[in-house]
Amino acid sequence: MIRRVLLSSLIGVLVCAAPALAQPIPIEVTVGDDYASTNLVVSRPFTPTSRLGFFHLSTLEMDYEDESQNGIAIQNLAFLELGRGFRVTGGAFHSERGFSPTAGMQYVRAGRNLFLLVAPRVNIESNRSYSVFSIVRYRPQLTTNVRLYAAGQLLNSFNAERHLRSYQWLRLGVEIKGTQFGLAVNLDEDGPDPDLAYNIGMFVRREIF
Repeated sequence: MIRRVLLSSLIGVLVCAAPALAQPIPIEVTVGDDYASTNLVVSRPFTPTSRLGFFHLSTLEMDYEDESQNGIAIQNLAFLELGRGFRVTGGAFHSERGFSPTAGMQYVRAGRNLFLLVAPRVNIESNRSYSVFSIVRYRPQLTTNVRLYAAGQLLNSFNAERHLRSYQWLRLGVEIKGTQFGLAVNLDEDGPDPDLAYNIGMFVRREIF
């Protein structure tokens, strides 16, 4: 499964992001007390002046003891900029539950210190599911060479009948020479009547290529 996820992620990035691969791609690795994870999020226009672009998300969770608890989530979306930070999106979503076409909206605000993404989405299938995915990152300058790094990646997924999954992945650390590292806390809630599960550890995030 891990090989399939990595191959799907690589294909998604290469197909969608080929015009922008000269730009660095950020990847995060987290090692916690219950599982390790990787997280890759890319959001780029096809050209610097284009209203068309791509959004790619790959998340892989690897449980230390029970492979059946491993998780994957891959989004490959094309987007059209509508103005004022709003986009319309369409593409494909793949997880351990299967594959489905998907469509939605995004609101993006990117500043020097603050990045915000809010992305409601619907998976177009016989039993439609819905999700709201969000990212917020705050990177104020602390000293000449050090920035604070505070981030959250949030998901709420549901269908017409029940809650499917939610998570709140929180990061707090510093950024030095383009590398962010620090404390990672992942909170997860699965199913219609979920119990809170947590994974606490350390993360490293770096732009590669």
